[in-house]
Amino acid sequence: MWESVLKKDQFEIQMNPTYKSILIQVSDTTTGSEGRPALVLNQAELFELLHAFLAINRSFNRETMYYEEEPDGA
Repeated sequence: MWESVLKKDQFEIQMNPTYKSILIQVSDTTTGSEGRPALVLNQAELFELLHAFLAINRSFNRETMYYEEEPDGA
């Protein structure tokens, strides 16, 4: 069962705790709510997305890392 956790003018985020997934729907003011683009992420994909957003935020704020990240497979 999808539960809304964040709703803004441009997008809505819903979660499904049973399947540990989220649904991101993007609003298009020109066509209404029918056929609006959506993105479904599982828990692993959500963690990767959060990691990417945190890295972007650190870059925007010119923060230095406490540790050096190693490339995958190291």
